[in-house]
Amino acid sequence: MDIYLDFNATTPVAPEVVEQMLPFLQGQFGNAASSHVRGRAAYAAVERARAQVADLVGVGPSRVIWTSGSTEALNTALKGLAERRGNMSALVVAATEHKAVLDAAAWLERHRGVTVRTVHVDAAGLVSHEDLERHLVGDVFAVAVMAANNEVGTLQDVGMVSATAQEVGARFVCDTTQAVGKVPVAVPDDAFATVSAHKLYGPQGVGALILPVRGRNSIEAQIHGGGHEQGLRSGTLNLPGIVGFGVACDLASQRLAEDQQRLGGLRDRLERQLADRVGGVVVHGADAPRLSNTTNVHIAGVDADALIVNTPEVAFSSGSACTAAVPTPSHVLTAMGLPVLQAEQSVRLSLGRTTTADDIDAAVGLLAASVERLRELNGAA
Repeated sequence: MDIYLDFNATTPVAPEVVEQMLPFLQGQFGNAASSHVRGRAAYAAVERARAQVADLVGVGPSRVIWTSGSTEALNTALKGLAERRGNMSALVVAATEHKAVLDAAAWLERHRGVTVRTVHVDAAGLVSHEDLERHLVGDVFAVAVMAANNEVGTLQDVGMVSATAQEVGARFVCDTTQAVGKVPVAVPDDAFATVSAHKLYGPQGVGALILPVRGRNSIEAQIHGGGHEQGLRSGTLNLPGIVGFGVACDLASQRLAEDQQRLGGLRDRLERQLADRVGGVVVHGADAPRLSNTTNVHIAGVDADALIVNTPEVAFSSGSACTAAVPTPSHVLTAMGLPVLQAEQSVRLSLGRTTTADDIDAAVGLLAASVERLRELNGAA
């Protein structure tokens, strides 16, 4: 038995996406920067995909810059802004941001003299307007707050953050990676945003940075060598990946409402059954707006990593896939005020298009059996 409940880490590539990518992996190859017939055909495919990505996030195609994924996009935005900040020295980030933001911010602090200010969140993982305003004083050049948290699923008030940043003349960098394809997303005109294809049933290794309507000249390029992508990201484009990315965005647009409703029901089923079968379960951020496919639960008396190892039939996680190799409790959960022990006893289960009610029922049975064994062992110890 193999039950996959880690869709926030990565999704399988949709069959429709594979079908549209295959010609570009075989005879229909070409470099989109070339001027011959093959090059022009490749360019047309790239621009079609650019429009598909743009449509999903409610922007014009000229705002879409191709990257290898959201990590590169976030680094490009934050480091590029820092190099054009002039006399402005402060970068404001939420405590629950993805490591792509937090690590880039720490690097800028060490190597570029940037002052990093961290906005705290409440017990549900939400940033308050009042706390954000307290940090937006003086010389702030950028604010980074994600749309949807990858570990807990909490949805931030992006409109509020955007307006608050704009009031003080700071650029808004919004990590929309987990939100796109799961909830309606309309990137504000003044914001940078990020998308990764592999989070919405596209291929791994391709993503996009969404530029502000007016802001091309506000960042310095981080990759040089030919001036591709409006001079912001040089390098030969990943043609098959970009084509697949575009198709995945089209599918996401068509299925978004249906997926949201169905997965919300399955998530609720999962949480109810875990509470009934396992006991000692607390759902983190349950009272906040959340992604319909995501639940993060504390299971009392059971170490999360031990539960993962002892339930090999179910794929789930103890936090973000990008921090799984780091043996520390989730920074997201501790920022939400959880004691370290509770953070270490918490797991993330994220559902997707292929998840069924039978998968949920079977996964709960397997998890309940593992929890019982581990609790007995802990008691015996």
